[in-house]
Amino acid sequence: MKRTYFLLLLLVLNLAVQSCSDDQFSSLTKGGGAPGPVRDVRVENLPGAVKLSYVLPADENLLYVKAVYRLKSGEVESKASYLTDNITLEGFGDESEREVTLYAVSRSEKESAPVTVTIKPLTAPVFTVYQSLTAQETFGGIVVNFENTSADTKRVNSNMVIGVLTWDDSLGEWKQIDTHYSGLAKDQFAVRGLESRPYKFGIFIRDRWDNHSDTLKTTLKPVYEEEISKARWRDVRGLYPVPQTGVLPVSGNHMVEAVDYSTAYPIKNLWDGNVSNFFHTKTSFELPVWIPFDLGEPVKLSRYKIWQRPVSGIYFSHGNPHEWEIWGTNTPQDPASWVQLAHEIMVKPSGLPVGQNSADDRTVAAAGMEYDFRPDAPPVRYLAWKHIDNWASIQGEYGFLHMNELSLWGQLGQ
Repeated sequence: MKRTYFLLLLLVLNLAVQSCSDDQFSSLTKGGGAPGPVRDVRVENLPGAVKLSYVLPADENLLYVKAVYRLKSGEVESKASYLTDNITLEGFGDESEREVTLYAVSRSEKESAPVTVTIKPLTAPVFTVYQSLTAQETFGGIVVNFENTSADTKRVNSNMVIGVLTWDDSLGEWKQIDTHYSGLAKDQFAVRGLESRPYKFGIFIRDRWDNHSDTLKTTLKPVYEEEISKARWRDVRGLYPVPQTGVLPVSGNHMVEAVDYSTAYPIKNLWDGNVSNFFHTKTSFELPVWIPFDLGEPVKLSRYKIWQRPVSGIYFSHGNPHEWEIWGTNTPQDPASWVQLAHEIMVKPSGLPVGQNSADDRTVAAAGMEYDFRPDAPPVRYLAWKHIDNWASIQGEYGFLHMNELSLWGQLGQ
């Protein structure tokens, strides 16, 4: 029996060696001629793109349809499987007429006769987004708003890069100070860390095919702010009444204060200046829960930044905050004195499902995500994070919170 097994093993190894010596880059099949061409091509012009629909040739050896066309970068090819009867081509930076050549390709990589069609793409998203750009001064910088109508349809790639420049008088040239990535239909971002003096700004749009808009130029003066020191922040859970801001949806009880998961993840990790440590509450709280703390002095708050915990390297998941409110007061002993300063729902830049992150998602989350307080919010000494839900339990009735760091900006002595 052992001898028979050994001979069989030698035979298998010999066949494997012969197989490895064959040309691994040969066609799927060596037989068959070129397929017939596609026919009845229909053109649907889209923003910066075109959708071509066609009738496939009746050929069992057909593998894909290839489109050859020119972009700013030169001649490119796109392919569509034989399982579909259309192909969408993207990346066109102008509305001029041009030709696209289609080939049906067999499993042996033999091409049909070419079929050429004329297309005329609509205005590329970079230019329509540029037309919607607005910018205004805010605390420590500027806020940029824009709309991307192409993102509503999801029929073309709508991801954009928005670059912000400032003019450097000493060098006599523009320098880039910020970059924002977005595929949203309507978005806003802030450029911060600037002095309260006039700046000449330039804002432009770029897409993944390196199509550029013009540059919007404007002069704005950021409003003064400073980062609030965390040296005097302290935990005040258990010291004051919980505000009576409604009842919990399941039990009908009032909100409770969230307590720490363990001594390993205390609330002080939220303001220790280390974005690698994290604060973690106990799990299975009925939501929302209340997390108050003391800043040590009244502050007119302008904005804040939060850093998520990357669970197994994944952001926008698990106990990271999804929806929340921030409340403030100067008299925490009076439950009725608390006022709402902010309400946010975190949006993932890519829009991908929970558990899937794009490179932009990771970049944005790792840098910390920034939000504004209400401009009419009063100066307050005491803050409370009202945790409404997390990414693992969106609109859920039970959940928990973890977060790596919280930073605040504003004006002291107000």
